[in-house]
Amino acid sequence: MKHLLSLLTLLLVTALVYFGWPVYQFFAFNLEKVPVLASAEPLPTGPLPRQQRHSPALSAFNIRASDILRTTRAASNAPGISAAIAHRGQLVWQGTLGYADIATKTALTPEHQFRIGSTSKAVTATLMAKLIQAHHFNLDTPLKDSLVPLPNPAWRDITPRQLASHSAGLPHYKGNQDPIGLYHSLSLNTQFDRVIDAVAQFDEGPLRTRPGDAFYYSSYGTVLLSAVLAQHGQRPYLELLQQHVLTPLGMTRSGAESQANKLVTFYFNRQGQDAQYIPWRPVNLSHRLAGGGLVSTPGDLVRLGSGYLDTAYLHADVREQIWTPQRLNHGEVNPQNYALGWRRHEYQHNDQPAFTYYHHGGVSRGSQSMLIVVPRHQLSVAVNINSKTKPFRTFGQAALTLAHAYIQQLDQAQRDLPDTNVSAASSTASLLAK
Repeated sequence: MKHLLSLLTLLLVTALVYFGWPVYQFFAFNLEKVPVLASAEPLPTGPLPRQQRHSPALSAFNIRASDILRTTRAASNAPGISAAIAHRGQLVWQGTLGYADIATKTALTPEHQFRIGSTSKAVTATLMAKLIQAHHFNLDTPLKDSLVPLPNPAWRDITPRQLASHSAGLPHYKGNQDPIGLYHSLSLNTQFDRVIDAVAQFDEGPLRTRPGDAFYYSSYGTVLLSAVLAQHGQRPYLELLQQHVLTPLGMTRSGAESQANKLVTFYFNRQGQDAQYIPWRPVNLSHRLAGGGLVSTPGDLVRLGSGYLDTAYLHADVREQIWTPQRLNHGEVNPQNYALGWRRHEYQHNDQPAFTYYHHGGVSRGSQSMLIVVPRHQLSVAVNINSKTKPFRTFGQAALTLAHAYIQQLDQAQRDLPDTNVSAASSTASLLAK
């Protein structure tokens, strides 16, 4: 009897450790409610490694851009920061500062890949746009007619438009009423090869609100949207993404993390304020792929942004559908000015409107991302870091600051050469292939 009790105790302790340790790590790394049980290390001593790629015409801008990266990295306490700018469809500037990996002293390069968090939603919205354009995808067909079998009867009247604009009434991660699904969203140690299997992790329970009544940010909504897109396209989500977005736009370093070949190391530093770094715990983000699980580079992200400015890739009327902030059932635009996978806002300089931009940020495990597109200036800017910082604006503002600095460079070039049509991007086309 004593041996049986000992065996049962051992099995119970083993089960508690096996299932409880990932949850403990969630509370340590994400919520910072308990200690992270790992040793931290500082950045290597000496100047941070850096790279810049640009044409001679942008030498003056490069000084300003490098200063923006330096200031943002210091304020964010990130091991490394990477950024890229595309103008008129050409990759005109790339810059990195810091480390991809601290232990090996590996310098960050423009080719290093980052988790992009919710910037994945803009990527998924682009796939949706292409299916609207070429495959008659309808934003307003309810799920009862577009996702068969329907996993949850409460979803029958939800439309893809509502999923893409966070007005479907679905919960976010912590509101998941499926106990097993909630555990998977905390433990992050399960591989989901099919989108529909990921959907099964949150397909129980009622909606928070009637579809269209309220704005409630939900990455689960984007995951569900990807299942609808996959059924409409009759191919897996990742295959459709490759066919319609990644390959046509030359985004060769983007996709699922399991397929990445040059990932940075992702780091934890408490509240984004420490100068001591701990590698982020291993995680599997396949359950949130379309809404927060993709990886990319700044160079690839600005290619995505440039695709919206190229009518040969995306027709103007389709772009307008994607970039129009959505109205709720009461007739008012939602409080975040959220469109379909993008937000629309105005950039103010000296309390004056400077330009309209479309954007999506992302926060992931040990990583942050920001992508903006400025149609008036045919400009796209992306920035990534391999840690998290609070508040997000400390990091996210860098993309806007880079965009404004580049626009000032364009304005100065026009003043210096009033009789020419030469742009700062004209001699940098060769960078696009890098």
